[in-house]
Amino acid sequence: MANFSPEILFLSFTASTAILYMINNRRRSRPNSPSLPSPPNKLPIIGHLHLFYKERKPHKSFAELAEKLGPIFYVQLGRVPAVVVSSNELAKQVLKTHDQVFASRPNLLSAKYLSVGPAAVTFSPYGAYWRQARKLCVTELLSPKRVNSFKVVLDEEVNRFLENEEKEEGQKSRYLASVFVEVEELLTGFYYGDFFSEWVWPGWLTGYTPRVIKGTRNLLNSVEEIFDKTSKRKQLLDTSALLLHGNENLIEVLRRVQKRDDLDVPITDDSLESIVSSSDKCTLEGYEIPAKTRILINNHAIGRDPKLFENPHDFIPERFQQEDDIKDFKDEDFRFMRFGGGRRGCPGYDFGLNAVQWALARLLNHFDWALPRGVSRGDVDLQEVYGFAARKRVPLVLIPTVNKDYDFNP
Repeated sequence: MANFSPEILFLSFTASTAILYMINNRRRSRPNSPSLPSPPNKLPIIGHLHLFYKERKPHKSFAELAEKLGPIFYVQLGRVPAVVVSSNELAKQVLKTHDQVFASRPNLLSAKYLSVGPAAVTFSPYGAYWRQARKLCVTELLSPKRVNSFKVVLDEEVNRFLENEEKEEGQKSRYLASVFVEVEELLTGFYYGDFFSEWVWPGWLTGYTPRVIKGTRNLLNSVEEIFDKTSKRKQLLDTSALLLHGNENLIEVLRRVQKRDDLDVPITDDSLESIVSSSDKCTLEGYEIPAKTRILINNHAIGRDPKLFENPHDFIPERFQQEDDIKDFKDEDFRFMRFGGGRRGCPGYDFGLNAVQWALARLLNHFDWALPRGVSRGDVDLQEVYGFAARKRVPLVLIPTVNKDYDFNP
C-alpha cells in the first residue's frame, strides 16, 4: 500500500471537498486586480497551492513563475490572497516606500506558539508593544556600542565551544542547535494550514500542531535553562564591577531593563524569553493591492537576477571583494536582504555579523577541516531545504584537526 504524507492527505481532502461543492466566489477570485499577472490552473478552495507542493521549495517555484509572469504577480494561497515580488526595486517599494502599510505580520500557527503569542519582536503586530520592543532591542541590546561590549562574553563562549569540540564534548550544544533548527523549520511560514487560518483541524490531521507544541516546549526549556544558568553565574560576580566594564550579556541586559519604570508596556518573564499583511491598500507598479494581501518577497529570485549580477548562478565569491557596488553593501541595498529591510528589518544586523564572523574566523583559524575519508567533493549533496534561510538538505560533515599551537585561553 502506498505511503501518503499528512500534507498529501490534507490537500487531497481539501481538493475533494472543493470538487463536491464548487463554491469559490468568482467575484473574489482576483481581489487584487484583474490585470495583475497570475498563473493558470487555479483550483477552488486551495487556489494555487498545488503548484508549490511537489518540490517543497516555494522560493524556486515562485522564481520560475517570475520568469514567465514578470517581477510581480498574484497567487491565491488557500484563503489568502498573495502577491509575489521578485525584484529589488519592488522590494524597496514594499519595505521602504510603503513600509507602514506592510509593517504587520500574518497570523501563523507556529508563531502563535513559538513566540509566546504576539510577544516576539519578529511576529508581534505593528503597534505600541512592537515599537517599544524594537526600541529596546536597538538601544539596549543591539546598538553598535552594546554589540562591541559583548565581545568579552562572545569570546568566552567561542572558547568554550572550541574546547568542547576539541574534547568531543559538544553533545549539549548540538542538542540546542537541533532545537533551533526545528524552530526555524516551523517558522518558515509555508505550512499549508496557515492559508486556512479559520480551520483548526488541518494542524491536528497533519500532525503539525503537536509538532509545534513539542518544539515550543523544547525551546522554552532551553531558554529557561539559559536564564537559570545566567542568574546563578550572576550571583557569583560583582554586579557593580560588571556593569562598570559594560560586559553584560544579553540576558543580564534584559533583566536590568525589566526593572525600569518608564516602559509603556511592561516586560514580563514570558516577554523576556521570546524577545531574544498589508494593513491598508496601496499601489505597486500600477497595480492596486488591497488590504490584508500577503506580500512575499522572493530573495532567491532577486539574488539570481542577471540584471543585477553577472553569471548569477556561478559560485564566484570574489565578486563581493572586487566589485565596488557590491563589496560595501548594507542597510538600504535591496539586492541583499539577509536581515530583511524597512522598519521590520532585523535589529540584530550588527550583532549577527559580529557573532558569525568572529566564531567562523576562530573555527577556520584553529582547526584544519577535511571531508571524511572516502568522501569526495562530488559526493557532497548541495540541495537546500526551504526556510527562513535556505540550509543544506544534508548537513555537511567535516573532520576537524586541532592546531596544537593554539592556546584557548590567551
